[in-house]
Amino acid sequence: MSTETHLATNTTNEIASSQLNELVINWHITEACNYNCTYCFAKWEKPNELHGSLAAIEKLLDKLANYFIYGNPKIKRVLGYQSVRLNFAGGEPMMLGSTLSTALVMAKQKGFKTSIITNGSYLLKGRFKLVPDTLDLVGISFDSQHNSVRKELGRIDRKGHSFNVDELHLAVQYLLHTQKGLKTKINTVVNALNCEEDFFPLISRLSLDKWKVLQVMPTGRTDLLITHEQFSSFVQRHSNKGLPISAESNKTMTESYLMIDPNGRFYQNSKGVLDYRYSERITDVGVETALNQISFNYNRFKSRYYADNLLNIVGEVQA
Repeated sequence: MSTETHLATNTTNEIASSQLNELVINWHITEACNYNCTYCFAKWEKPNELHGSLAAIEKLLDKLANYFIYGNPKIKRVLGYQSVRLNFAGGEPMMLGSTLSTALVMAKQKGFKTSIITNGSYLLKGRFKLVPDTLDLVGISFDSQHNSVRKELGRIDRKGHSFNVDELHLAVQYLLHTQKGLKTKINTVVNALNCEEDFFPLISRLSLDKWKVLQVMPTGRTDLLITHEQFSSFVQRHSNKGLPISAESNKTMTESYLMIDPNGRFYQNSKGVLDYRYSERITDVGVETALNQISFNYNRFKSRYYADNLLNIVGEVQA
């Protein structure tokens, strides 16, 4: 047995036997967005979005809480998680305004930890007011320090503005002052336009809890795709420098997320993100029936959180 294979086998066994502190459920609450990122996979052709009714939101939250938090389902027995975090994503969830604020408050009341993934553009100039202490974690998507690259990637609104480095610093400080105990994260999609960029000065200055770097998925322009070697090179260049980096390749992102679409259905990229499989609506059939209608890889899910798993060793060795 080679050293790499032995490492992969041992790591797989450790992951399988470990306990998970937190289960994360990603609810893409809306498809609407003020940006038009070329690699975005969150497109459902204008679905019947559940958030149009606060009663429907509460019904979904009740079903999720009763199953994942207060129940004793197989997923809890296998993963051994201690808490459940509901991550509101999009689109751009802050475009929902007070509806999102209400959903965050409801989620906290029902026992969830809460987080949000945002492009950051609504965090400044009073465009969105977060209720104090309703967020446990915020993730801001930020793919380049260069305005020309962000615009090329579609990270620009209709007025021609792109959320920049200075605004990112201001947004993080604003959030830390309004959300007690908040953890901060930056998500960076590594692609052909930014794979040679040096992010060390930016990330080190922000003092984040996590910097997640993700290999661009094949959902849009093919000229943005990068090889496994290019992605690994980006990660290696930013490693061992004291940065809180966590890396996810294409392989480790497959069947490793619990995702809900705007219509309130579980969905999964079993054969790559271009081949989604959807459940029936959770509020119609219940969580367990809906969850059994998609594929979910317990160990791959664990590997994304296990010891922050810098290079996702198992997925990389076997790639």
